[in-house]
Amino acid sequence: MKLKSTFVLQLMHGVFWVVFIGFCIQAGTLLIAFFVSLFIKPTGAHDLYMGLDLSELKSFSARHYAGVVSFTAYFLALKAYMAYLVLQIFRKMDFATPFSLAVASLITKISQVALQAGVLALIANAYCKWLTKTGVAVPVAWSGGELLFLAGIIFIIAQVFQRGVDIQAEHELTV
Repeated sequence: MKLKSTFVLQLMHGVFWVVFIGFCIQAGTLLIAFFVSLFIKPTGAHDLYMGLDLSELKSFSARHYAGVVSFTAYFLALKAYMAYLVLQIFRKMDFATPFSLAVASLITKISQVALQAGVLALIANAYCKWLTKTGVAVPVAWSGGELLFLAGIIFIIAQVFQRGVDIQAEHELTV
């Protein structure tokens, strides 16, 4: 059983490296494509990144175009940061004494970043709906509710983990 769980954790560690690098590449590519569409190739907004067509929005308003791209890039950066924090958990986790203050702090930070991403997604979704009401189609979908739910779950796990840190510290004092 221990061999199987160790293998799964090593696999997840590798997966999170891929996820982290992937989100970093996505955010960087989006920003580069955005600057290219602004200054070098104005028609670049037709296929900004991975089929995202914001040409109608760009022709409507460069400021709103920059706003939607900024929301998208910041959202990708938050996802990359969450993956980075998970990688830090793998680096700091000691399975002999799994409940440590450093890991509890990282889990709490992940819940805060997920909350921030969820709120950002809700704001961006409302902004895109407002833009759509003004007559500009914005083909960006935001999943704010799911991220808020995830933030709540991770926060609960962080509180349980913090309690585990407290119990482990009490146990070490009594032994």
